[in-house]
Parts: sequence; structure tokens; C-alpha cells
Amino acid sequence: MKSVLVNKKGEQLIVCVLEDEKIAERYIFTEYTNSILGNIYACRVDKIIDGMQAAFVDIGTEKRAFISVKDALPKIDVVTEKQLQNDKMSFVLKEGQPLLVQVKKEPTDEKGARISTHITLPGKYIVLMPETNIITISQKIENESEKQRLKEIVKSNLEKNYGAIVRTEAENIDVELIKEDIVALFKLWQEIKNQYEKDDSVRLIYSGYEIIDFIMRELVDKNTNKLYINDKTMFEKIRDNLTKLDAEFYEEDLLEKFGLHTEYSRIEDRKVWLKCGGQIVIDKTEALTAIDINSGKYTGKEDLETTIFKVNSEAAIEIMRQLRLKDIGGIIVIDFIDMKSEEHKEKILDILRKEAKKDRSRVSIHEFTKLNLVEMTRKKVHSAN
Repeated sequence: MKSVLVNKKGEQLIVCVLEDEKIAERYIFTEYTNSILGNIYACRVDKIIDGMQAAFVDIGTEKRAFISVKDALPKIDVVTEKQLQNDKMSFVLKEGQPLLVQVKKEPTDEKGARISTHITLPGKYIVLMPETNIITISQKIENESEKQRLKEIVKSNLEKNYGAIVRTEAENIDVELIKEDIVALFKLWQEIKNQYEKDDSVRLIYSGYEIIDFIMRELVDKNTNKLYINDKTMFEKIRDNLTKLDAEFYEEDLLEKFGLHTEYSRIEDRKVWLKCGGQIVIDKTEALTAIDINSGKYTGKEDLETTIFKVNSEAAIEIMRQLRLKDIGGIIVIDFIDMKSEEHKEKILDILRKEAKKDRSRVSIHEFTKLNLVEMTRKKVHSAN
């Protein structure tokens, strides 16, 4: 059972995805939230740096944005690994040259935004990629006949020089709904191009992170059966976009109403207790996130190996939830309690892979190392915390 809770409290808008009545994902927006991720800008190349195979670009923000040669090359050249004169940026871009770019990584206190000329426009079922002919299918769709069906639908409805990523949400979806998504994205891209071609000034062309669009596109899916909102204006806007999904409006604090306040207040805790009495400890460092599992209060009623396996099994499920909840990205190393059984180790990996399928982000899980560690990588999902 999955539901989405949209809770307005003071200047904050808290959005939670609930799975089996527990918080699985959390996003915070404030009146001061100013995300530029996904924004599309008309910009101008400011300075070429061949030694870094990059350039600094004026997009109209406080800090100049950064573009690598890979993100400046046409997408088709990157895919075919075409080399342009040793990849010197001065052979790809010129100072003063106008560009249409999209923000791929937020700016930090030290660095400006990371940008690319490879524009992507996310829809409900596909991500449109102009200026390329690449069509890829979400790796989470495993049925080969369904992959082929989706590829044929998208291919037959895309115009020349357009590619797409078929999203997981498209699995088993009616062809007409996918066509509608493609048409809407074509229309949006045409509007963006028209705006860009009006003049050569540096400016924002398209804002890629509207809160309502984000909720409806990224958080509400075919497994969502309920939407709870306590902001009247947002409820009315979202309700206009709903068909089958049931939405309910409440005036009170939704975290209090559904008994989630205590759970919510513990989201940032580094120590997480398991139902069995065991515990996981999450430590974030600059290079990676280390997660340790302790048996804690759990002693078990069977042999030691079975007791350890039960703690590790419950920990594996909870760890995958915590990665989503805390939006932990990068390299993750899990130190499970040592197991001698290779069968038990494989079952733990199966649990991790199964739980990873619930994650909207890309997760790559590796085998146990000789030191009984599991290494994985996860792409951080943007959230306006």
C-alpha cells in the first residue's frame, strides 16, 4: 500500500511517500527553496579552459556554470566515442558563443552549477531527448516482450532526431497514454526552442522543478492509491490533474493526524533500531557512507548462524529504506554481521536487489567482499532539503 502525504506547516511544505504506513521518502520545500536543477537557460560561453577540457558559462546566476567537453559535444558523438581533435574545448565551443543548456547538478558554496547541452524533458512515461536518436528502456523493466513493445511504441511515435528514455512507470501502460505523453513533451520542447530563438540574451527559459509537477510526475505512480493534502490551494490544483487516484483534504497537520510525528523526527538519526532488537548505524563521510549492523538486544532462539542471518535480513530491508529516506548517494559500504553460509549471503543480496527495485534512483549492488562487506552505489535523488 502506497500513499503520498503533502503537509503544509508554516513556511515548509513536507512531502512524504508512505509505504505500508511508514515513511519511505521525504522532501522538504520552503518559500526560500530556489532549486535550479533541470532548469534550461539561454547562456553565453564566458571562458574556455583547454587544460581542464571545460568552459565556464554565464547563465545569469551568481556563480558561472561549468560545462565539460563531454557535455558540450553532441550526444551522438559521446555515444559513439567520437574524438574531436584531442577533445580540446576550444575546438568545440568559442568564447562568446550562445548556448541552450540544462542544469544537471546544483551549485554549491564553492562551485557553480554543472550544465550540459544534452537537454532532457521528463514526462510521466518517457524522458524526451532532442537532438539524438537513442532509445533506451528502464533497467527495472525486466520482461523482454514488454521492453520490445515499449520500444516499438516510442520509436513509431518519435520524430526524426529525437530519442527517449522509457521510464519504469510505462510498464504495461496503454499505448494511447504513452502517445499523449510524447505529444505533450514535443509541444514543450517546441515552446522552449521558440523562446530561445527570440533573442540572444542570457536568461532562464524553462524552470524544471515545479513542486506540483514533481509530485505528480515523480512521486505519484500506478501503485499510489491515496493522496493526502492539507493545503487548500495545492489540493485544488492537484485535484484537477487526477482521474483514478483518490485525494483527500484535511486542515490539520498530517504528520500528527497519521501518527507519524515521532517517526519523522527521527529521520536524521544515525542509529536506527530494528524490530528484532538489532541496530544499524549510518555514518556519512566525504568519500562514502559506511553502514554497520549490530545484533544489539537480539539473541535469537536458534543457532548463532540463523540468529545472525535474521538480523542481517531485517537490516538489509531497513537499510534500503533508509537510503531512500535520507537520500544517500555515492559509494555505500555495508558491514553485515559475519556469515559463514554462502547461501545466506546470496539471500541477503537478493533482499537488497528486491528492495532496490522500489527506489526511483539507480542502485548498483556488488557481491560480498572477502571482508564480508557489501559495496553499492546509488545516485542521489534531488530534494530541496
